[in-house]
Amino acid sequence: MRSPVGQQSALGGGKRRRPGELLGRQPRTVRDPLAERLAARGIRPARRPYRGGVKDHLLDTVGSRLGGLVDRQVVPSVAYAVVRDGKASTGGFGGAGPETVFQIGSVTKALTGLLLADLAERGELQLSDPAVKYLPGAAPGGTATLLDLATHTAGLPSMPHGYTRYALLSPGDPYARYPAGRFLAAARRSLRSANGGQPYQYSNFGFGILGHLLGEAAGAALPALIEERVCAPLGLLDTRYDTTPVQGYRKRRKVPPWHPGALPGAHGLQSTAVDLAKLLTACLDPGSTPLGPAIDSALRPRVTVSAAREIGLAWNHDRRDGQRVIWHNGMTGGFTAIVAFCPAKGTGAAAVANGGGDSRLPLDALVIDALFREG
Repeated sequence: MRSPVGQQSALGGGKRRRPGELLGRQPRTVRDPLAERLAARGIRPARRPYRGGVKDHLLDTVGSRLGGLVDRQVVPSVAYAVVRDGKASTGGFGGAGPETVFQIGSVTKALTGLLLADLAERGELQLSDPAVKYLPGAAPGGTATLLDLATHTAGLPSMPHGYTRYALLSPGDPYARYPAGRFLAAARRSLRSANGGQPYQYSNFGFGILGHLLGEAAGAALPALIEERVCAPLGLLDTRYDTTPVQGYRKRRKVPPWHPGALPGAHGLQSTAVDLAKLLTACLDPGSTPLGPAIDSALRPRVTVSAAREIGLAWNHDRRDGQRVIWHNGMTGGFTAIVAFCPAKGTGAAAVANGGGDSRLPLDALVIDALFREG
C-alpha cells in the first residue's frame, strides 16, 4: 500500500499528516547568497502562508490518481499541489513530501516565458524584436522574433544539427557535453534563415536560443535572471538550477539527473510541490504578485496551434467543452512534472514524480483531465 505524506507540522518532529490537513506554518526559509543579494537590493520575496484544507473533489481525485501510480509502481514516488481560490494543499506518496526536490524539465520553459514577459514589461526588450538583435555575430536575414521563439513558431528543429553525437557521448545526461560554442554557432546559422509565423513545431533548441538572448538583453546569465526576477518575487526559493534532486528512475533503474548545458532556457530547474503551489497561486491571481502584468502577458494566448489548443509565451492553452486549462509539462531521464490550472474555476494542480524517460507516463493527462472534469 502507498504511504501518503502530507505537510508536516513545524513542531512534533516529523509527524505525518493526511494530504490536505491544516498545517498552519510558513514555508521554511532558505538562507543563501541569492537571498542575501536580493535583500541588499530591497527585494522581498513573497511568502504566502500555505494552508491545507482544500478538501473537495479535485483534491480527492488528484490524490487518488497519483497514489495509484505509486501503487502500480508506475513511478517510485510523487508529490503534488492542489489550489482552489488561493488556498493550497500539498502532499505526496512513496516517501515524497511537499518539500522533496524534483527536476521539472521543460516546465523551465514556462518560467523562461515569464522572464521574457517581465523584460518586456520593464522596457528592456520588445516581443517583436528580431531574435538576431540579441545574438552577437549573427548576420541579418531571418525575420524570426522573440515572440516566435517563445511560441515555437520560428521553424526551428527540436535540437540543433550535430547535437546527437554529443548526446551519445553521455546518454544518461544528454545535454551536458554539448559545447556552448557549437550551440552558439548553430544558433547563428539557424537564425540567419529563420522566418517567423511558421507552423507550430516544439523546439528545445528554440527555447535554448531564447534563454541565451534574454541573458544578452539583460546583461546577466539566464539562471541568475530566472532565479532573481521570477522565482524570488514569487517566493519560489527552492526552485533553482543548482540544487540536488531526489534520485530519479527510468523503468525502475536509477538514472542521473540531467544538466542543462548550453540550454538552460529549455530545461534545468529543480523545484518542490510547495513552490509549484505558489506558482499556481500566482498564475490564478496575478494581481496579488509583484509580477502581475508580466504573468498576464505570458499567459495571454498568442498563436492558434489547433482547433483545441493555443499557446502563450510557452504556456499551452487546451480547450474542451467550453473550458480552458493552461499548462506546461516537463520530463527528463528520471523525472516527470506537470503544472496546470483553470482560471475560470480558480483551480490548479501540479505533480512531480521521480520516474521519467518515457513519454507514455500518464502524469500529464491525469492532472489535466482532473481539472477539466472537476465541477
